Parts: sequence; C-alpha cells; structure tokens
Amino acid sequence: MTNIFSIGNDKDLPLSDIYDSLKKSTYAVLRGIVDPNLIKQSVASIKSSFSPDNDNPSTGESPSEIMSNFQKLATGGENNRYNNFPRFFRTLYNPIWSDNIYGMRDTFRKVSRVRNLLYGLPKDFAIEAIADNGYWTASRIHQYPAGGGFFIGHRDTTLLDVAKEKGTGFFQVIIVMSKKGEDFDSGGAFIDGSNGERLNIDDSVELGDIVVYDGQTFHGVEDIDPHRKLTLNTINGRLAGFVSLYKKMD
Repeated sequence: MTNIFSIGNDKDLPLSDIYDSLKKSTYAVLRGIVDPNLIKQSVASIKSSFSPDNDNPSTGESPSEIMSNFQKLATGGENNRYNNFPRFFRTLYNPIWSDNIYGMRDTFRKVSRVRNLLYGLPKDFAIEAIADNGYWTASRIHQYPAGGGFFIGHRDTTLLDVAKEKGTGFFQVIIVMSKKGEDFDSGGAFIDGSNGERLNIDDSVELGDIVVYDGQTFHGVEDIDPHRKLTLNTINGRLAGFVSLYKKMD
C-alpha cells in the first residue's frame, strides 16, 4: 500500500509524502518507529495489572483526575453532551509524568514527538510537562472489549484549536496495540476514504504501527466481536494508544 511508510525513527519522517498521502487516502501508516515487542510487553502488563474495580463512571471525572493514572468505562452518548458520541470502550489514562505502570512511557514519548513534527511544533512540546499555553499530552489506551466494543462514526473536535493556532491540518495519531485475526476477529477501526468508501484500517496494520489520519475524516470503530459473550473483568478485544493534546482546565 502506498500510504504505508517504513521509517527508522522520527528524524526520518517524510513529511511532504505523509501530507500527500493524507490528502489522497485520508490516512497514513508509519511503520518502524515503535518496536512491536515493546507493545506486546506493555499489553501483557496492562492485562496482568488490570482490575475492573478501578473502573470509574463514564462521566463526572475532574480534569485533574485524567492528568494521572485513571481508568473509566466510556458508554452512552445520547444526551447531546458536547463531543459525547455513542461509544462503548474503556479508557486507561497514563500521562507520561505518571507512574509508568504499563511500560508505555518510552512509546508515548516517541509517538508524541511524531505528533509534534506533524504539527510543526517543537519536538518536545508538551511531553514531559504542561506547556506554557496550557497544552499537555493526554497519553492513554482505549480498550474496545470483545462482545461489542465500538465508537460510532464521527469527526474529531478536540484538537481543532491546536490546528488553528499553528495554521496546519488537524491530525489524529494512533498506536496500534492489537492485531485483527489474533486479538479479535471482526470489526475494527474504519475511515471513509477519499471516494466515500469505508476502509477498515485494522485489516492492514501491524503491532506498533502509527496511524495518522486527517481529523476531519469521518471515522470510528465497528463492533468488536459482537458474536462473543461480553466480559468486563479482563482486557480483551481491540487496544489502541493515543497521545492527543488536551488543554489544561482548572
């Protein structure tokens, strides 16, 4: 696939080619920056340390809570609350400055630098601390459980302010942490292609790949293994990592 780029490290990013792929195909895949073996180790840590007793409600957390290690089930989405699209997944917030309980710190740092380069920001912007303008890296993992985990098709809004400030495109950056056909069988992340066709990204990616897509692209996650019995006391199904820039709120 022409939109899969094999890259040795974040210094070798072919930015113009990536931007061109985003325009033509609405997404790009960066392979070789993240070691898939480190992802396997992190997933094993997540599974071994997980407790459903740590789940918090879908809403009501304070801004300060998600700026530390924090776990919640994200469900619902029919009350018209801002940015509250219908969904069913678990979020494990794991900021880079928090205890490295999943072994994801180095991976989050690497991918945050990729994000910054794509945005034209300083390489280490908002990674180790809150930036002067209030932005910080909300590094986290989403688990879409087997038995029906999903995220309805939508367009992102969270990073629009960052894009406007820099006069750049609006990108989302995702770390592939599970493999379709091994960790789950059906469903997966999708986007609408440039011709309006639905593309299932999980059909073509590998562990450790970094998926970049235009935030204005319609995307979501189709039901993960709805034929299986739902269990919420283990980590299963589809996993994905995020390094989104959030604005600090008091």
